[in-house]
This record gives sequence, C-alpha cells and structure tokens, in this order.
Amino acid sequence: MRKTTLFAVVAVLAVTSLSFAMPSMYGFRGVHRVISGKPLGGNEISFGLMSKYWASTVEVDDMRFFTTTGHTGFVDTLLDVNDKEHYALGSFVLSYGVTEWLELATTLNYRASYYERDLVQPRGFSAGRWDGIDGLADTHLGWKVGFSPTPENHLIWLGLDQWFAFAPRSNDLVSAEDDCGRWFDNEPMYQMRNPTLSTGHTSYGVDGLITFDMGGIWPGTPLKFHSNVGYAYYKQTFGMTDFTYEYDDSAQTVNFADSTGVSLLVKDNVLNLGFALEFPTPYATVFTEYTVNHYLDREGGNDVAYFSPGIRFHTRSGFMMDVVFDLGLTDFDQDYYDLGHALYQNNQNLSDEERAKHAPLPTGGTNDWGIGFNLAFSSDLIVEEVGPTTGTISGMVSDINTGENLEAVLTFPGIAVDSVVSDPATGFYEVEVPPGSVPINVAAEGYQSASATVVLDAGQNVVKDFEMRPEAGMGRITGTVIDSESGEAVVANISIDDMEEPIAVETDEDGVFRLEVPEGTWTIKCEAEDYITRSKPIVVEADGSTVVDFELRPALREGQVLSFSNIYFEVGSSTIQSQSYDVLDQIVEMLKENEDARVQIAGHTDSDGSASYNQQLSEQRAASVFQYLVNHGISASRLETIGFGESQPAVPNTSAANKAQNRRIEFTVLEVRR
Repeated sequence: MRKTTLFAVVAVLAVTSLSFAMPSMYGFRGVHRVISGKPLGGNEISFGLMSKYWASTVEVDDMRFFTTTGHTGFVDTLLDVNDKEHYALGSFVLSYGVTEWLELATTLNYRASYYERDLVQPRGFSAGRWDGIDGLADTHLGWKVGFSPTPENHLIWLGLDQWFAFAPRSNDLVSAEDDCGRWFDNEPMYQMRNPTLSTGHTSYGVDGLITFDMGGIWPGTPLKFHSNVGYAYYKQTFGMTDFTYEYDDSAQTVNFADSTGVSLLVKDNVLNLGFALEFPTPYATVFTEYTVNHYLDREGGNDVAYFSPGIRFHTRSGFMMDVVFDLGLTDFDQDYYDLGHALYQNNQNLSDEERAKHAPLPTGGTNDWGIGFNLAFSSDLIVEEVGPTTGTISGMVSDINTGENLEAVLTFPGIAVDSVVSDPATGFYEVEVPPGSVPINVAAEGYQSASATVVLDAGQNVVKDFEMRPEAGMGRITGTVIDSESGEAVVANISIDDMEEPIAVETDEDGVFRLEVPEGTWTIKCEAEDYITRSKPIVVEADGSTVVDFELRPALREGQVLSFSNIYFEVGSSTIQSQSYDVLDQIVEMLKENEDARVQIAGHTDSDGSASYNQQLSEQRAASVFQYLVNHGISASRLETIGFGESQPAVPNTSAANKAQNRRIEFTVLEVRR
C-alpha cells in the first residue's frame, strides 16, 4: 500500500513538473538543440540565459617556417604540437505562447572564438599566445505551430517551425598576430572551426517536429521522445588575399611567389536531424540528444554531429537550470576547411566553386567536447486564480412507503463520473461531479429504477434524495390523437422517456395507440409533424387501464396570417376593452406553445376619419396589443408591430357590418425556427 501511494505521489509531481517549458537553444520550447512538437501554453512566457563552451585539440606536426626566439634565422623543424581551439556562445532566448497552438521565439547570440598555441620550443615568444575575436553575432526570430491529433490523451504532438537568422556584416575574423609555424603574421586562420563571428547574410530554416508523450498511456512513466527533421539555407561572404610562398634554404628567407584576391559568396543547403529522450522526475528531468547537420553541397567530412546528455533541475515556481554535455561524433579536417589555401599553395589554380567547397562551415565544425549551463524561467504572464472545478451531490436513498434506508447503485450516464453505492445502513451517498447538468440513474434490488437531473455550479453542494418505489405489475395505457380543429385522426409518436427503459409507439391510421408500462407516475408525450407537442402526467396502476386522449393544435407556419376582429378598443382610442382579454389570452397561449415563432402585429381600421388619423390609430392599437402580449410573458424580441390604417380593407367599407370587419388586428408569422 505504501509503495502504491509513493508511486502515485511521484507520478503526480512528475506530471506537475512538465507544466514548465524549458526553451531550447533556438528559443522554442524543447530540450537542448531538439525542439518539442508541443508549443508553449497560451499566454505563457519562457526566457533564459544560455552559455556554452566547446574545446578541441589541434594536432600540428608541420612546422613550416618558424622564427625562433632570439634568432634571426628560420628553422625548418617538425614538432609535436597540440594547440587548442576554444569556442563560447552566450544566448538570451525568449519565447511566448500566443495561443495553445502558436509560439513565437527569438534568440540573441554573443560569440567568442579563440586559438591557443601550445608552449613548445623553439616557438619562442609566440608560444602560449591566444588569437581570437568575440562580439555580437546573429539574432534568430521564428514561429512554431503545433497540435495534438490525439486530444483524448495528448500522446502525439505534431509541429512545424520556421526561423530566420539576421547577422550584421562583420569583417572580424581570427588572424595570427605573429608567425607561429602554421600561420604568418596577419594571416586569416580559416582552418579553425569558427574563424568568424558572422558573415552578414540572412539565413533561414524550417523543421518538422514530432513529440510522443508516453505519459498519455503510461501515467506512471511520463517519458517523452522528440524527433526533428528540417532544412536550413545559409549564405556566407568571404574576402582575403591568398598567396604562395617558398623557403630559400641558402638565404634562410621566405619568398612570396604569387598572390590572388579571394571574394566568395558561399551558399549551403543543410539537412538537419535531431532526436531526444526525456525522463521527468519530481525535481529534475534527465535527457539525452543526438543531432546531426548534413551539408548537401560539400564533399567529405560534411557532417557535424553531437551526442548530448544532460539534466534539467526545476522548481514548482517555474525556475529551471540545465547542465548539458556535448560529445563530438564526427571529425573535423582542419586542412580541408581552409578556403582552398593548401591547394593553392600546391600551385593549383582554383575556381570559386572549388574554393567554396573548402569554406568554413556556417555552423562551425565539430568540436571534441563541450559543456553548457542554462538558466530559464517559465510562467503564465497573467496568473488567474483557479476556483473549484467540481461540485458535490449528496442525499439519501429510501423506500417510498416505509422510509427504510436502501443500498442502491447510482450511475451518471453521459459524463465521466464513476458509479457510487449508497450506504445500506444510512442510505447516504455522496459524489463529486463536473458543473452543469448531471443525469442520475438509481437502481436498487426489488425496486423500480429512478432517475433525475441535477444542475449545479462549480463549488456548489446539492442535496438530492431518492424515494424508491417497490417493483409492481404492469398497467395499460390507451388513447387517441385527433386534430383539435377538424377532429380528424392524426398519426403521431407516443413516448414515455422518464423511466429506466423509455417506451415509444406510433398511432395507427385511426389515431389509436396502446401501451403497456410498469405501474407508477409517468409523463406521456405526443409528437406529430406540423403539430404542437403535448405532454401529460399519468398515474398507472398495476393491472389497470388508463385512457389518455390528445387533441393536437396545428403548429404555426411561416407566412401564416391570423386575423382577429373581436379584439375591441375604446372608440377612437387604442385602449383595449376587457371583453377582448379572452381572445388575447388565447393568443398568448398559442405563442407560448409555438415558442420558435416570430410574428408581426398589424393594426387595420375602417375608412371613417382621415387617412392620417386612421394610420396613427392603427399603429397605436397594434402597439397596445404588443404591450399586452409582453406583459403576459411573450418576449418582445419575437414581436414587431405595424399599422396599415384604412389602406388594406378586408371587405369594402360600404356598410357598418363591413366596417366592423375592417377594424381588426392581424398576426402574420414572419419566421419559425425549427
């Protein structure tokens, strides 16, 4: 039991920790380099400071022309030299969840690239020197969309991101400050993994993202797997003067034999792949990544791949810290990425295309190893207080005749709430349910089923008792259905829905129906096309017969005109006389029965008096009828008024009887919403 409880607590804490989203190196929610298919939550913000340091050993055994300390001559010597390259990256990343499916991100980068010379004699004063540069590099902007095709458990997230990198034009590159046996003074050190800060061009990329959240099917093991596949396009600009040189043994001098200006625009198409695995625990997330950049336009040595294990410490307040290690999985050929200098030194005439294949990689060559420290914070911008999300229904279940407490099973069809059993001694039950309309079915052995619907708000407690009726025999219901106006038989559907197993039958062509139902009190409903639905309460006794007849009134239909000349007003006035109230009450009842109908109230007069007077009088009388209906419960939104005066007589105004017919109120059905 203790193990189960502890396991449940760990699982809850682990799931809680997943609500905080660590930004990746590209700003988007992710692991390290790998991006998650799931965006940040709506109105959630995540930002962080990231720092990375990489180091690589450079084996140099070719001492070309080296000036020794204290000597003026040159020594042509082979030395076992292990120089080092140092590369550091500092980033500020920021991401914002616009909605549950859209995320925006930006990254501002500061780079440093340095070359450390090994302290080996006879390098002289140049030994131990650091050559390098540092400064602002590029800025990344991007957006990401994501959705879950499995909303029931969010097992899978699919995403797509697009990013743009903007870099200011920089001529800063690592240059040798003096002769070191590998580079001459002021010679560009293009053989380094990262010889420049930026090359002044806009790059862009797009990635397809997939995330599998195993916590959706294994709640105790919230393992996550991320997969990225993408394409990136880079442009770089290079400019330098390349030259060849010869060593004169007799004179011990270096002679520059030839030189050429190099100005290149290098374009690279890159395929990016990434895979990551996360395992959250209550206080930290252990992760591992594999990423590779494959350069499609290069020949040989054109992959940059890392294996990156790490751990992310997090707090429930949203603060996080990453420690991550990079292990280089591919080699870097320092003599290949030298912008063609070695080939030119061997007296080869190089085209721009050939030199471009030897240009430094835009993302840098693979370093031997690296380590990173990241600090981040993730939270909602506006934290809303979360109130109760459920309500409580409780009550007693008892025998309706004796008051004896009963053991019964209560179920809740259509909502995700488990059934509960009332206490056999006290009859008490209690259940926590979501807010809204909650249907309840009650079943007890030897008793008729009962049901009810309870409406409650979040945080509300509602008491609902059930008095169960013992099972009894069957009774019969018979009846007819006719048209209330014509008396003709109507084919209708007869149903009783408020029992455990609803019953429905259809009348025959004579409008007759017969039902056999358990004894009890029920509501019987009669429905027919183009008629107003009727319901009646009935009491059915065991072995008894109950007669229920229905007279259905036709439902209003669009365009229908109902004229009433027996709605009387005071002479020359819009005041309704009391003998008209019965007619108006019938109209109120008709409109309540046809609650989906919207009508026009039109007033008409005879020809006595001027046309303008009659027009005004007809409008006022229509308004009086409007007010009567509203006062008796008809929504004003269902009514509109108009006056026609004497312009639309029903019959010629040639006699007192005809004029009486023309003094009328008409109702026109404007619309019936079905």
